[in-house]
Amino acid sequence: MNIDKFYNFFCKTLQKVYTETRELEAIFFLLTTHFLKCDQITVLFKLSQKEKINSFIYKKLKKKLWELKNNRPIQYVIGKTSFFGMDFIVNEKVFIPRPETEELVSWIIQDHKDHNITTYPYTKKNSDQIQIFDIGTGSGCISITLKKKLPQIQHIYAADFSHEILSIARKNATFHNVKIFFKKIDILKNLISIPIKKYPVNIIVSNPPYIRLSEKKLLHPNIFQYEPFQALFVPDEDPLIFYKEILFWIKEKFTGKVCVYFEINQFIHLDIMNFMKKTGFRNIEIRKDIQGFFRMIRAIQYITT
Repeated sequence: MNIDKFYNFFCKTLQKVYTETRELEAIFFLLTTHFLKCDQITVLFKLSQKEKINSFIYKKLKKKLWELKNNRPIQYVIGKTSFFGMDFIVNEKVFIPRPETEELVSWIIQDHKDHNITTYPYTKKNSDQIQIFDIGTGSGCISITLKKKLPQIQHIYAADFSHEILSIARKNATFHNVKIFFKKIDILKNLISIPIKKYPVNIIVSNPPYIRLSEKKLLHPNIFQYEPFQALFVPDEDPLIFYKEILFWIKEKFTGKVCVYFEINQFIHLDIMNFMKKTGFRNIEIRKDIQGFFRMIRAIQYITT
């Protein structure tokens, strides 16, 4: 089949699944660049020339097209996703990173790349005095990106609740050639068991489950059909359950300067902010994402024994 005919077939097959033309085209290029092993410009050239697709490749593309028709996310179909311009391995065991998480990571990098809010200039002498904890790491995209962008920080710890999840994160760390200390921890059961060293500056970041079960109807089917339930949903009666555990853990285990960064549910952002204030956190700032929703919150706290 010629690639232009496949494009038409692709769009016709998925037009009811993805109603926005821009999204449909983005998925087409993600699929074709992956299997044709070329960039988008090359695919566009092939389309303009109406080049034929190798029969073996065409069979692969057609098989993956049916997976897409059944709502399987393109990231799982090709086995990878892009985050901060870098490729990360993903499968159904881990949540697919989103643009708002990139914005959260960008906020952390801007705060700590020099000596911005920490008042600690990052030199070889004192870089050992800063540690980062990524709680609920999933694919490892947050901790790995922070290590790549803040290489002077030596101690970055990442935790999640299963060996299968951590296996994906470790593969990504190896692929990007960074050293992350991974730990199997269930946030709701044994977060307190993470060994904590006393450091002057501590950065805690988390993108925990925060979608209330009643909000499931607002999601695209490819999210709740394929992405891990435990990485998405929280009970309506206690939507802050993960934030509470992390904040109590911070108050109990840490001393010194603590910078807390959370990705949050825009529908309950005031509840999260008020709970942080009630728990004793100060210097709280909440930010909107590029779409104008309150999706990120930061608190800077000095904790003394």
